Amino acid sequence: MSGSDLFPEEEDRPAGPVPDSAALLEEGRRFQRETGIPPLLGHRPRFLPWVLLAALLMLVSLGIEIFWPLPGRHGPLPVCGQGAVETVSCQKPAAVPSAR
Repeated sequence: MSGSDLFPEEEDRPAGPVPDSAALLEEGRRFQRETGIPPLLGHRPRFLPWVLLAALLMLVSLGIEIFWPLPGRHGPLPVCGQGAVETVSCQKPAAVPSAR
């Protein structure tokens, strides 16, 4: 693709090299104004939903840690049959392999 294929009409060809991107952007804005193309309606990024989601996830994590602790945090589980009747979780004693 040669340079003449990029700009088929002579009036669309830039007069010289564009030294920086600001000049290129200004040229694009000028073309937009001349041809009647409306500018894009942009808006600032909205971080509030992401902040709320992060806070919600942190609260859920904290709630799980406080109200649903892991059993290993409070010492080992009692051995089955030796603990109180209301024990929900217990561990079976490991079977001792017999020596031959």
